[in-house]
Amino acid sequence: MTAKAILQYSEAKAAASQTQTLRIVPLDSRYAHLDALIGKLRERDRVTFDLQVDGLRHRVEWPLDFSEYRVIASTTPVSLHLSTRGSFPELEVLRSHLLHSDLDLLTYYTCSTSSARYLQNSQDRMDWFFALDFFVDGPGMPPALREEVVRDLTGWLENRSHRSRLTWVNSLNAMLRVVLEDIEHDGLDTSLIVRDTRRYFEGFLLEFDRTVPLERYLENRARTIGMGPEVESCFAYLGKPLPLQERGPAERMKELAAYLVALQNDALSLRKEEGQEQGHLHLKTYFPDSREYVSFLNDFYQARYADFLAQRPRGPGPLEELWKVCSQWICGSLVWHLTSRRYNLGQFDILP
Repeated sequence: MTAKAILQYSEAKAAASQTQTLRIVPLDSRYAHLDALIGKLRERDRVTFDLQVDGLRHRVEWPLDFSEYRVIASTTPVSLHLSTRGSFPELEVLRSHLLHSDLDLLTYYTCSTSSARYLQNSQDRMDWFFALDFFVDGPGMPPALREEVVRDLTGWLENRSHRSRLTWVNSLNAMLRVVLEDIEHDGLDTSLIVRDTRRYFEGFLLEFDRTVPLERYLENRARTIGMGPEVESCFAYLGKPLPLQERGPAERMKELAAYLVALQNDALSLRKEEGQEQGHLHLKTYFPDSREYVSFLNDFYQARYADFLAQRPRGPGPLEELWKVCSQWICGSLVWHLTSRRYNLGQFDILP
Protein backbone atom coordinates (compact mmCIF):
# COMPACT_ATOMS: atom_id res chain seq x y z
CA MET A 1 0.00 0.00 0.00
CA THR A 2 1.41 3.44 -0.90
CA ALA A 3 1.98 6.16 1.67
CA LYS A 4 -0.91 8.16 0.19
CA ALA A 5 -3.24 5.14 0.34
CA ILE A 6 -2.20 4.42 3.90
CA LEU A 7 -2.88 8.03 4.88
CA GLN A 8 -6.34 7.97 3.25
CA TYR A 9 -7.17 4.68 4.97
CA SER A 10 -5.92 5.95 8.33
CA GLU A 11 -7.99 9.13 8.10
CA ALA A 12 -11.12 7.21 7.18
CA LYS A 13 -10.54 4.77 10.02
CA ALA A 14 -9.95 7.59 12.48
CA ALA A 15 -12.99 9.63 11.43
CA ALA A 16 -15.44 7.85 13.71
CA SER A 17 -13.23 8.08 16.78
CA GLN A 18 -12.57 11.78 16.14
CA THR A 19 -16.17 12.83 15.56
CA GLN A 20 -16.56 14.27 19.03
CA THR A 21 -13.17 15.98 18.98
CA LEU A 22 -13.65 17.45 15.50
CA ARG A 23 -17.20 18.70 15.98
CA ILE A 24 -18.34 22.09 14.76
CA VAL A 25 -18.73 24.55 17.62
CA PRO A 26 -19.56 28.24 17.85
CA LEU A 27 -16.57 30.53 17.51
CA ASP A 28 -15.40 32.02 20.78
CA SER A 29 -14.34 35.63 21.10
CA ARG A 30 -10.70 34.80 20.37
CA TYR A 31 -11.55 33.47 16.92
CA ALA A 32 -13.76 36.47 16.21
CA HIS A 33 -10.93 38.86 17.12
CA LEU A 34 -8.44 37.05 14.91
CA ASP A 35 -10.85 36.71 12.01
CA ALA A 36 -11.70 40.42 12.13
CA LEU A 37 -8.01 41.30 11.87
CA ILE A 38 -7.51 38.89 8.96
CA GLY A 39 -10.43 40.51 7.14
CA LYS A 40 -8.71 43.89 7.38
CA LEU A 41 -5.29 42.57 6.34
CA ARG A 42 -6.71 40.98 3.18
CA GLU A 43 -7.46 44.49 1.93
CA ARG A 44 -3.87 45.68 2.38
CA ASP A 45 -0.39 44.87 1.13
CA ARG A 46 1.31 45.51 4.48
CA VAL A 47 0.69 45.47 8.21
CA THR A 48 1.41 48.62 10.21
CA PHE A 49 1.60 48.88 13.97
CA ASP A 50 3.16 51.06 16.63
CA LEU A 51 5.65 49.26 18.86
CA GLN A 52 6.65 50.58 22.26
CA VAL A 53 10.38 50.16 22.88
CA ASP A 54 12.29 51.73 25.78
CA GLY A 55 9.26 53.84 26.63
CA LEU A 56 8.99 55.30 23.10
CA ARG A 57 6.51 54.50 20.33
CA HIS A 58 7.93 53.54 16.95
CA ARG A 59 6.23 52.75 13.64
CA VAL A 60 6.70 49.23 12.26
CA GLU A 61 5.59 48.58 8.68
CA TRP A 62 6.00 45.16 7.14
CA PRO A 63 4.92 44.09 3.63
CA LEU A 64 2.65 41.06 3.57
CA ASP A 65 0.25 39.38 1.14
CA PHE A 66 -2.90 37.93 2.71
CA SER A 67 -4.74 37.50 -0.62
CA GLU A 68 -4.28 33.70 -0.61
CA TYR A 69 -4.28 33.24 3.15
CA ARG A 70 -7.13 31.19 4.57
CA VAL A 71 -7.98 29.85 7.98
CA ILE A 72 -8.79 26.20 7.52
CA ALA A 73 -9.73 25.05 10.98
CA SER A 74 -11.11 27.82 13.15
CA THR A 75 -14.40 25.88 13.51
CA THR A 76 -12.75 22.45 13.75
CA PRO A 77 -11.29 22.33 17.24
CA VAL A 78 -8.73 19.75 18.25
CA SER A 79 -8.32 18.76 21.86
CA LEU A 80 -5.31 19.38 24.06
CA HIS A 81 -5.15 15.63 24.60
CA LEU A 82 -1.44 14.82 24.39
CA SER A 83 -1.51 14.53 28.18
CA THR A 84 -3.90 11.56 27.83
CA ARG A 85 -1.42 9.61 25.68
CA GLY A 86 1.01 8.92 28.51
CA SER A 87 2.15 10.03 31.94
CA PHE A 88 3.04 13.66 31.30
CA PRO A 89 2.51 15.59 34.55
CA GLU A 90 4.50 18.48 33.05
CA LEU A 91 1.71 19.11 30.55
CA GLU A 92 -0.97 19.20 33.23
CA VAL A 93 1.06 21.79 35.14
CA LEU A 94 1.22 23.88 31.97
CA ARG A 95 -2.40 23.49 30.86
CA SER A 96 -3.60 26.85 32.18
CA HIS A 97 -0.48 28.48 30.71
CA LEU A 98 -1.17 26.93 27.30
CA LEU A 99 -4.76 28.14 27.27
CA HIS A 100 -4.18 31.61 28.71
CA SER A 101 -1.43 32.25 26.18
CA ASP A 102 -3.70 31.20 23.29
CA LEU A 103 -1.23 28.50 22.35
CA ASP A 104 -4.16 26.31 21.31
CA LEU A 105 -4.91 28.71 18.42
CA LEU A 106 -1.59 28.66 16.58
CA THR A 107 -2.37 25.41 14.74
CA TYR A 108 -5.57 26.85 13.29
CA TYR A 109 -3.91 29.91 11.82
CA THR A 110 -0.80 28.32 10.36
CA CYS A 111 -1.98 25.00 8.92
CA SER A 112 -2.24 24.45 5.17
CA THR A 113 -4.22 21.22 5.11
CA SER A 114 -7.65 20.27 6.41
CA SER A 115 -6.46 16.74 7.26
CA ALA A 116 -7.97 15.88 10.64
CA ARG A 117 -4.97 13.70 11.39
CA TYR A 118 -2.58 16.54 10.65
CA LEU A 119 -4.55 19.04 12.74
CA GLN A 120 -4.50 16.84 15.82
CA ASN A 121 -0.85 15.94 15.33
CA SER A 122 -0.03 19.62 14.88
CA GLN A 123 -1.75 20.54 18.14
CA ASP A 124 0.10 17.72 19.90
CA ARG A 125 3.37 19.12 18.51
CA MET A 126 2.40 22.58 19.75
CA ASP A 127 1.81 21.19 23.25
CA TRP A 128 5.21 19.48 23.14
CA PHE A 129 6.93 22.52 21.60
CA PHE A 130 5.73 25.00 24.22
CA ALA A 131 6.40 22.55 27.07
CA LEU A 132 9.95 22.22 25.72
CA ASP A 133 10.22 26.01 25.43
CA PHE A 134 8.99 26.46 28.99
CA PHE A 135 11.44 23.99 30.53
CA VAL A 136 14.54 24.62 28.38
CA ASP A 137 14.25 28.41 28.06
CA GLY A 138 12.40 29.11 31.28
CA PRO A 139 13.81 30.88 34.34
CA GLY A 140 14.25 27.59 36.20
CA MET A 141 16.78 26.19 33.71
CA PRO A 142 20.43 26.69 34.78
CA PRO A 143 22.48 27.63 31.70
CA ALA A 144 25.17 25.15 32.74
CA LEU A 145 22.64 22.32 32.38
CA ARG A 146 21.61 23.29 28.84
CA GLU A 147 24.41 21.39 27.09
CA GLU A 148 23.51 18.15 28.88
CA VAL A 149 19.84 18.63 28.01
CA VAL A 150 20.62 19.20 24.33
CA ARG A 151 22.77 16.04 24.31
CA ASP A 152 19.88 14.07 25.76
CA LEU A 153 17.33 15.53 23.35
CA THR A 154 19.48 14.88 20.27
CA GLY A 155 20.60 11.52 21.67
CA TRP A 156 17.00 10.38 21.79
CA LEU A 157 16.52 11.33 18.13
CA GLU A 158 19.43 8.99 17.28
CA ASN A 159 18.24 6.21 19.59
CA ARG A 160 14.69 6.25 20.91
CA SER A 161 15.65 4.04 23.83
CA HIS A 162 18.02 6.74 25.15
CA ARG A 163 17.30 7.82 28.72
CA SER A 164 18.29 10.99 30.54
CA ARG A 165 18.99 11.31 34.26
CA LEU A 166 16.47 14.19 34.17
CA THR A 167 12.88 12.98 34.50
CA TRP A 168 11.39 15.97 32.69
CA VAL A 169 13.66 15.45 29.68
CA ASN A 170 12.46 11.85 29.44
CA SER A 171 8.88 13.11 29.57
CA LEU A 172 9.53 15.56 26.72
CA ASN A 173 11.10 12.80 24.65
CA ALA A 174 8.12 10.54 25.38
CA MET A 175 5.79 13.28 24.13
CA LEU A 176 7.83 13.61 20.95
CA ARG A 177 7.67 9.84 20.50
CA VAL A 178 3.87 10.03 20.41
CA VAL A 179 4.00 12.83 17.83
CA LEU A 180 6.51 11.10 15.54
CA GLU A 181 4.94 7.66 15.79
CA ASP A 182 1.53 9.05 14.88
CA ILE A 183 3.05 10.50 11.70
CA GLU A 184 4.86 7.24 10.97
CA HIS A 185 1.71 5.19 11.56
CA ASP A 186 0.11 7.28 8.82
CA GLY A 187 2.76 5.93 6.45
CA LEU A 188 4.74 9.16 6.23
CA ASP A 189 8.51 9.60 6.30
CA THR A 190 9.78 11.53 9.35
CA SER A 191 13.47 11.70 8.39
CA LEU A 192 13.39 15.39 7.40
CA ILE A 193 11.26 16.25 10.43
CA VAL A 194 13.80 14.55 12.69
CA ARG A 195 16.71 16.27 10.92
CA ASP A 196 15.17 19.73 11.38
CA THR A 197 14.21 18.93 14.97
CA ARG A 198 17.87 18.11 15.69
CA ARG A 199 18.91 21.50 14.27
CA TYR A 200 16.27 23.13 16.45
CA PHE A 201 17.70 21.47 19.56
CA GLU A 202 21.28 22.38 18.69
CA GLY A 203 20.31 26.04 18.41
CA PHE A 204 19.53 26.16 22.14
CA LEU A 205 23.25 26.21 22.93
CA LEU A 206 23.69 29.76 21.61
CA GLU A 207 20.63 31.38 23.14
CA PHE A 208 22.46 32.70 26.19
CA ASP A 209 25.81 33.38 24.52
CA ARG A 210 26.26 37.16 24.37
CA THR A 211 29.47 36.84 22.32
CA VAL A 212 27.49 35.71 19.28
CA PRO A 213 27.62 38.32 16.45
CA LEU A 214 24.37 39.62 14.99
CA GLU A 215 24.54 37.63 11.75
CA ARG A 216 25.10 34.36 13.66
CA TYR A 217 22.29 35.26 16.04
CA LEU A 218 19.85 35.70 13.15
CA GLU A 219 20.91 32.39 11.59
CA ASN A 220 20.45 30.62 14.90
CA ARG A 221 17.04 32.20 15.52
CA ALA A 222 15.92 30.77 12.19
CA ARG A 223 16.60 27.38 13.81
CA THR A 224 15.28 27.96 17.32
CA ILE A 225 11.97 29.39 16.13
CA GLY A 226 11.13 25.77 15.23
CA MET A 227 9.85 26.45 11.70
CA GLY A 228 11.83 23.66 10.01
CA PRO A 229 10.11 20.63 11.53
CA GLU A 230 6.71 22.36 11.50
CA VAL A 231 6.83 23.08 7.77
CA GLU A 232 8.12 19.57 7.00
CA SER A 233 5.29 18.01 9.05
CA CYS A 234 2.60 20.02 7.30
CA PHE A 235 4.09 19.36 3.87
CA ALA A 236 4.28 15.62 4.58
CA TYR A 237 0.51 15.52 5.14
CA LEU A 238 -0.13 17.22 1.80
CA GLY A 239 1.09 14.03 0.14
CA LYS A 240 3.13 15.78 -2.56
CA PRO A 241 6.77 14.71 -2.21
CA LEU A 242 9.44 16.94 -3.74
CA PRO A 243 11.70 15.74 -6.55
CA LEU A 244 15.31 15.56 -5.42
CA GLN A 245 16.38 18.47 -7.63
CA GLU A 246 13.89 20.78 -5.88
CA ARG A 247 15.16 20.11 -2.36
CA GLY A 248 17.73 22.95 -2.55
CA PRO A 249 15.17 25.68 -3.39
CA ALA A 250 12.83 24.17 -0.79
CA GLU A 251 15.43 24.58 1.94
CA ARG A 252 15.92 28.23 0.94
CA MET A 253 12.16 28.84 1.15
CA LYS A 254 12.03 27.33 4.62
CA GLU A 255 15.03 29.37 5.73
CA LEU A 256 13.51 32.67 4.56
CA ALA A 257 10.17 31.85 6.17
CA ALA A 258 11.99 31.03 9.40
CA TYR A 259 13.84 34.36 9.32
CA LEU A 260 10.51 36.19 8.98
CA VAL A 261 8.67 34.27 11.71
CA ALA A 262 11.68 34.62 14.03
CA LEU A 263 11.71 38.38 13.46
CA GLN A 264 7.98 38.54 14.21
CA ASN A 265 8.63 36.70 17.44
CA ASP A 266 11.62 38.85 18.40
CA ALA A 267 9.77 42.11 17.79
CA LEU A 268 6.46 41.16 19.36
CA SER A 269 7.78 39.15 22.32
CA LEU A 270 10.26 41.79 23.51
CA ARG A 271 8.14 42.92 26.46
CA LYS A 272 7.59 39.32 27.57
CA GLU A 273 11.27 38.41 27.27
CA GLU A 274 12.47 41.50 29.11
CA GLY A 275 10.08 40.73 31.96
CA GLN A 276 10.27 36.93 32.11
CA GLU A 277 13.48 35.79 30.39
CA GLN A 278 16.22 38.03 31.70
CA GLY A 279 19.63 36.88 30.55
CA HIS A 280 18.17 35.39 27.38
CA LEU A 281 19.88 36.73 24.25
CA HIS A 282 17.43 38.61 22.04
CA LEU A 283 17.61 40.92 19.04
CA LYS A 284 17.22 44.14 21.01
CA THR A 285 20.52 43.31 22.76
CA TYR A 286 22.35 44.35 19.58
CA PHE A 287 20.62 47.75 19.35
CA PRO A 288 20.86 49.95 22.46
CA ASP A 289 19.17 52.76 20.51
CA SER A 290 15.48 51.95 19.99
CA ARG A 291 15.33 53.92 16.71
CA GLU A 292 18.12 51.84 15.21
CA TYR A 293 16.41 48.70 16.48
CA VAL A 294 13.08 49.47 14.81
CA SER A 295 14.83 50.61 11.63
CA PHE A 296 16.51 47.21 11.50
CA LEU A 297 13.17 45.44 12.07
CA ASN A 298 11.68 47.22 9.08
CA ASP A 299 14.65 46.91 6.72
CA PHE A 300 15.49 43.29 7.49
CA TYR A 301 11.87 42.14 7.24
CA GLN A 302 11.32 43.94 3.94
CA ALA A 303 14.49 42.46 2.42
CA ARG A 304 13.78 38.90 3.54
CA TYR A 305 10.15 39.10 2.45
CA ALA A 306 11.18 40.30 -1.02
CA ASP A 307 13.58 37.34 -1.19
CA PHE A 308 10.77 34.99 -0.15
CA LEU A 309 8.40 36.31 -2.85
CA ALA A 310 11.15 35.88 -5.44
CA GLN A 311 11.41 32.20 -4.49
CA ARG A 312 7.84 31.41 -5.58
CA PRO A 313 7.90 28.95 -8.51
CA ARG A 314 6.43 30.17 -11.77
CA GLY A 315 4.21 27.14 -12.23
CA PRO A 316 2.20 24.68 -10.11
CA GLY A 317 3.77 21.63 -8.53
CA PRO A 318 5.09 20.29 -5.22
CA LEU A 319 7.60 23.14 -4.80
CA GLU A 320 4.87 25.77 -5.12
CA GLU A 321 2.80 23.85 -2.58
CA LEU A 322 5.70 24.04 -0.16
CA TRP A 323 6.00 27.79 -0.84
CA LYS A 324 2.30 28.12 0.05
CA VAL A 325 2.87 26.18 3.29
CA CYS A 326 5.60 28.66 4.21
CA SER A 327 3.46 31.66 3.23
CA GLN A 328 0.56 30.38 5.32
CA TRP A 329 2.91 30.12 8.29
CA ILE A 330 4.26 33.65 7.82
CA CYS A 331 0.76 35.15 7.69
CA GLY A 332 -0.78 33.00 10.43
CA SER A 333 2.14 33.49 12.79
CA LEU A 334 1.94 37.27 12.43
CA VAL A 335 -1.80 37.37 13.15
CA TRP A 336 -1.33 35.12 16.16
CA HIS A 337 1.59 37.14 17.55
CA LEU A 338 -0.33 40.41 17.16
CA THR A 339 -3.37 39.13 19.04
CA SER A 340 -2.13 36.45 21.47
CA ARG A 341 -2.34 37.21 25.16
CA ARG A 342 1.13 35.66 25.39
CA TYR A 343 2.65 38.64 23.54
CA ASN A 344 0.18 41.52 23.38
CA LEU A 345 0.89 43.10 26.74
CA GLY A 346 -0.14 46.57 25.59
CA GLN A 347 3.15 47.44 23.91
CA PHE A 348 1.85 47.72 20.35
CA ASP A 349 -1.22 49.04 18.51
CA ILE A 350 -2.36 47.81 15.11
CA LEU A 351 -3.07 50.81 12.90
CA PRO A 352 -5.65 51.32 10.12
